[in-house]
Amino acid sequence: MIEPRHTAFLLAAGFGRRLRPLTEARPKALMPLCGVPMLDHALALARAHGHEHVLVNAHHLWQQVAAWASLREVSLQVELPDILGTGGGLRVARDRLAERFVVVNADIASDVDLGALLAACPPGGAAMALRPLDAGARIGAVEADPDGFVVHIAGVVGEPLHDPPRTHFTGVHAMTRRALAAIPAEGEQCVVRTAYRALVPRRLVRGLPHRGAWRDIGTPAAYLQANLDALAGRLPLPVDPWTHGERRGGSWIGP
Repeated sequence: MIEPRHTAFLLAAGFGRRLRPLTEARPKALMPLCGVPMLDHALALARAHGHEHVLVNAHHLWQQVAAWASLREVSLQVELPDILGTGGGLRVARDRLAERFVVVNADIASDVDLGALLAACPPGGAAMALRPLDAGARIGAVEADPDGFVVHIAGVVGEPLHDPPRTHFTGVHAMTRRALAAIPAEGEQCVVRTAYRALVPRRLVRGLPHRGAWRDIGTPAAYLQANLDALAGRLPLPVDPWTHGERRGGSWIGP
């Protein structure tokens, strides 16, 4: 049986160093957000936009991700002995991916419109979901020009359009298989510093504004706040936590 081409790629191979010690026994992608593994939220987002053929990569504590994938009809890519990075994992998966596909970081909680993102992806290029950059945020700016093409990625390519910069990359994007050719087999394995560095000067990357929900759950403080915001209704989640636990006042109690 020939495996179908996957239209969604979930990134779940990282070590979760910023979230230690929580990630010493569990991959960051499987940390529960209101009782539901973050990978389940990422998968629900993909499935809500019609992505039935989903691929997830794994490295750190990969057996746990493999067990998760086997119960959800998700294909698995184990990256051993070395972690391959955001670009290297995509390069290795190239023959398993559709001509156009979306990439979702499992440690990002968002309601990015994956359909619109995929539609914005130009032939041979990519599209990045961009959101307003908070004042004082320690994250690199990524900016699109008035025509919607990304022209600046801080520290990588292009010059700033605004002072201060106005938007940043959400970690959710869409790409074409052809765009993966810019990722080398050895050396730098970051998709931004390889593929996007090559594509941006050729005006092959669209920037799609995202003003909805978004949260990077990378540190213990951010992880705690994401749970509190979800319970308070400030962070909409693809999987409703109240259907997976018991409500007692303003608290959520899981199994």
